[in-house]
Amino acid sequence: MEAIKADIIDVYESSGKKVSGEFLNGLNTSYSPNKATLSGYVYLAGRVAGKQPPTAPIEQWLIAKGITPIEKNMKISSLAYLIARKIGKQGTNKENHLKIYEQVITPERIDTILEKINKINVNLFINEITIMIQKIENK
Repeated sequence: MEAIKADIIDVYESSGKKVSGEFLNGLNTSYSPNKATLSGYVYLAGRVAGKQPPTAPIEQWLIAKGITPIEKNMKISSLAYLIARKIGKQGTNKENHLKIYEQVITPERIDTILEKINKINVNLFINEITIMIQKIENK
């Protein structure tokens, strides 16, 4: 999981999509017996039309990117609202989407992970059988 997380960070850092670093803050791994979870934001993958997004993150993005309204008397909050309204109506441009998780977590990578897990499970099984055989032989 840590290798996957590191690769996601590498793709993100080289994508030119980094603004606030919030994506990295939201990328987390957690572990429990027989389970590992990677969680993170999906907003880099774009947004479909439908519901209007909140304006505050868009306003922060505008400020971080140094984008200002063309109209002199327009506030940045008004520009953020107009952008949010357009995204709500039309979604975002698919050409600008970064499907970061799909780039890193490929079917080939999953197969490699499953092969490693199977080897571990087979080795554990062989060890258990060997111990049982040794116990039987020692009786």
